[in-house]
Amino acid sequence: MITRPILHTFRGLRLLLHTVRTSTVGLNMEVTNSAAEAKLEIGTDTTTESLSKGPEEVETGQNTGATSSNDTPSNSNDVTTGKKFNKRRHNTKEEQSYRWKKAKLQSKPGGDPDWERPTAKKRKVACLLAYSGVGYMGMQRNQGFKTIEEDLLAAFYKAGAIPKDHMDCMQKMHFQRCARTDKGVSAAGQIVSLKMYMIDDAVKKINDCLAESIRIIGIKRTTNGFDSKNACDARTYMYVLPTYSFAPTKEETEQDFRVTDEIMEKVNDVLSAYKGTHNFHNFTSGKKFKDPSAKRYIIESKCLNTFVRDDIEWTVISIKGQSFMIHQIRKMIGMMLAIVRGLAPRSMLEKAWQSGKCDIPKAPGLGLVLDKVHFDHYNRKYGGDGLHEALEWDEHQETVEKFKEQYIYPTIIKAEKEDRVMQRWLSTLPLHRYEGLSEEETDNSAQQQDGATQLTAEADTTREGADTSDVPAKDEDTMQQAVDT
Repeated sequence: MITRPILHTFRGLRLLLHTVRTSTVGLNMEVTNSAAEAKLEIGTDTTTESLSKGPEEVETGQNTGATSSNDTPSNSNDVTTGKKFNKRRHNTKEEQSYRWKKAKLQSKPGGDPDWERPTAKKRKVACLLAYSGVGYMGMQRNQGFKTIEEDLLAAFYKAGAIPKDHMDCMQKMHFQRCARTDKGVSAAGQIVSLKMYMIDDAVKKINDCLAESIRIIGIKRTTNGFDSKNACDARTYMYVLPTYSFAPTKEETEQDFRVTDEIMEKVNDVLSAYKGTHNFHNFTSGKKFKDPSAKRYIIESKCLNTFVRDDIEWTVISIKGQSFMIHQIRKMIGMMLAIVRGLAPRSMLEKAWQSGKCDIPKAPGLGLVLDKVHFDHYNRKYGGDGLHEALEWDEHQETVEKFKEQYIYPTIIKAEKEDRVMQRWLSTLPLHRYEGLSEEETDNSAQQQDGATQLTAEADTTREGADTSDVPAKDEDTMQQAVDT
């Protein structure tokens, strides 16, 4: 049985709670009214008009200046309704979509609002590229230097194939080159992969924005995961040189020299020794004998037919391999010439593949050309699936040969005839010891070779208008640190 004092206590507690609740509500209303009065005192005339007009005019949008510039109330409590503003309820789907797209465009690095996005879809493609490297500081983009990629990406943007922010940030279009050619080195069959808009007449529009010494030969669709560097199975390089480079040291190397069948047999005999898997640690820089990556597989190595240009007999050496290290091909050419000219015995090849250090000369980079890249595994897997094309460019071979005859061969021949790049380098061959060097002596010899190469290329660089300041130039080699397969 509940006694009367206890009932009085319960009633007192209920009265106390009611009093607290009433005072809290009153305080909140005072704060709200105070904020509203402050806004009315310092607000604009448009706010006063919105309060004086009826709810129908405000709801139907007849008030022309009641809200802020973005047509949405502030996040504070609504003065007219006394309710808290709900941004999600007031924003329509169209407004949200427009604001999201505008914010996304403004957040892009280097976004270009004037660029009109093509109606064509974006797809992953492989582009066959040919260029003359004279006057450029290599293929790969390098800030502050004139490179092939810098001109190439600018042409893609001007043609409407990529937006400006993709040009500034190459990762957005998954750009990759198959091989990295460096200063002065040309290419007849370079492949680059990227995602671009499939615009009409893409090859013509892009070439119209490029110099004549850089040409897009063809474009083919690929799989979304295609990477031109990692998907490449082999690369074929060619080295163009005058045949008087094969003449014995005792004979004078004049321009009227013509190679004999006996000399050509000796040249091919030395080149055939490169075939197979060997340890090329002496044919590169910074590799130790026990480094597994120093072992490389050469598929083919031979000397092609000769031809005469400007009264000089020329020939082309073709070397095909899975992958190459920096300096490797140029040193392979240098060793071959030293053996053919009688400055080193043929047994030097076997010694060069052993653990000892050898002083191997490095041929000039002028005659080095990336001739072709091979995607045999990709073609077998995707070439016949009915959705993608095989990355074989036989239909463009005639165009590639014309580009070689018009831009690559004349550049090499002109430089050799005027500046005697190969002639002066041949005069340094007797200065090499070829074997029995310590690591320190080998490093010093490599530095001397780099200095001699820079001097021989200086005249050609100056003629082409390249930078000849005291800034150290990039190495002229065309090899890349390829992925071993």
